[in-house]
Amino acid sequence: MTLFVYINTGGRQQVRDCDLFEIDAAGFLVDMGSVLVDQCSNATAATSRPALQQAIRRIKPGDTLVVSRLGYLGNGIGDVVSTLNAIAVRRAHAICLEAGKNDLCVNGNNSPVRILQLAAELERDAKRARALDAAAIAKQVGAPQGRPASLSASQRQQALSALASGSTVTAVARILSTSRQTIIRLRDAASRQTAPRDGAAAAAASTRMDH
Repeated sequence: MTLFVYINTGGRQQVRDCDLFEIDAAGFLVDMGSVLVDQCSNATAATSRPALQQAIRRIKPGDTLVVSRLGYLGNGIGDVVSTLNAIAVRRAHAICLEAGKNDLCVNGNNSPVRILQLAAELERDAKRARALDAAAIAKQVGAPQGRPASLSASQRQQALSALASGSTVTAVARILSTSRQTIIRLRDAASRQTAPRDGAAAAAASTRMDH
């Protein structure tokens, strides 16, 4: 059975040496050929950590992945749970020194993964509740809701003027450093606002001609 060690230095080289010393002191015999190291931000999702994904791909049934910090396995509780599930599916083990030497991938209602899953659900519920409370307060005080406009009023006018003069959607989007979808939505919204006025003007002109 192979012992894999995964470390995420976050760009600080000394972290690697400190972790290796800590893992060795905990009684694990480390083969440097099975040490995988990332230098990602702690905000990086587990699926975007190359060395971590390499470790998971290399793991076989009965192997063990050792980390010093739980945060090495993901950027949040839910992300860590996903990583542990990926390891458990391979019938391997995961040990985090700051959580003791117990296997984090064991099954059962009282297993570490199950506890983390409950914590992740609590985290999601709390986040959803905060968002709903914030939306309710914003509605009470009349604050604008939804995503803020990506273009200012002057930029929107500039875009419409450029489109009217024959510029393409792609060219306008590039000039204003925004997406084509934003310019298309702006163009379509302006067309909808213009259409009723154009229809009313046509109807008035028809009435004058009738008289």
